[in-house]
Amino acid sequence: MKALLAACAALALALSHPNPIAAQSKPQDKAPPDPCKEFRDASSDWEQNFFTFDQFDRELRTAIRNQDPVALAFLVKFPLRVNDSGDTISLDNPAALKTHFQDVFTPAVRKAILDQPASDLGCMIEGVGYGLGVIWVSASERGYAIWSVNRDATPPYPKSKNEPKVKYLCQTQTHRIVVDLVASGALRYRAWNKPRQIAETPDLEMTNGADTWEGTNVCAVPIYTFKNGTAVYRVEGGLGCFGDNEPGPPKEATGRLEVTTTGKRPMDSWCY
Repeated sequence: MKALLAACAALALALSHPNPIAAQSKPQDKAPPDPCKEFRDASSDWEQNFFTFDQFDRELRTAIRNQDPVALAFLVKFPLRVNDSGDTISLDNPAALKTHFQDVFTPAVRKAILDQPASDLGCMIEGVGYGLGVIWVSASERGYAIWSVNRDATPPYPKSKNEPKVKYLCQTQTHRIVVDLVASGALRYRAWNKPRQIAETPDLEMTNGADTWEGTNVCAVPIYTFKNGTAVYRVEGGLGCFGDNEPGPPKEATGRLEVTTTGKRPMDSWCY
């Protein structure tokens, strides 16, 4: 780890002293900022209140030590990617983080973060890695934030047979939707009409859905399909790829929901 930090420091030093000949031929070039320690957009209006990395690190350790999902939500970039054993899920908002805090920030993940000395953190182009990459932190114009959690970086992590495994979270203008796997292995769909709370009984619940993929390579998207009478609910758990002449998804969209009912016009909503 220290060798990695030394390599990063050497790289930063080299970048801060560019070749004078290259500088003359391309005066507009300048060394890119260190992704581990520097503010990426110094012209931002947030600059005067930008937390240093040391301040971020202290808040992170306090939130993890106290197992406080609300405090941690201020240190997360949503949607938060959660990876384990080749599978990836997305926590799209603070409510989802609070609900699944113990599933994501398991005892092993928390221990890896707290056991990692701040003076010995890994530095790569992705940003700052805690515990050999159990979480990754990057900088943006609004501050440092966790963008990825890799639970399989600290095996073994607990797997509860009684806890549903979240596959996808979708929030539309009118609904909040969860697609998960229940203890039996069945794929389940639950939806709450806004502004009802997630803790309340869902307005719609379906099980025994189908789990497929569409597209190939980086364009592949998981598709979750459920039937309710003559209605078919199709949840696209990703955006896939769009052609040059296609409008593409709106900003911050993560997927799409389509509901088709016999004899009725299909309903289509973006997921956020």
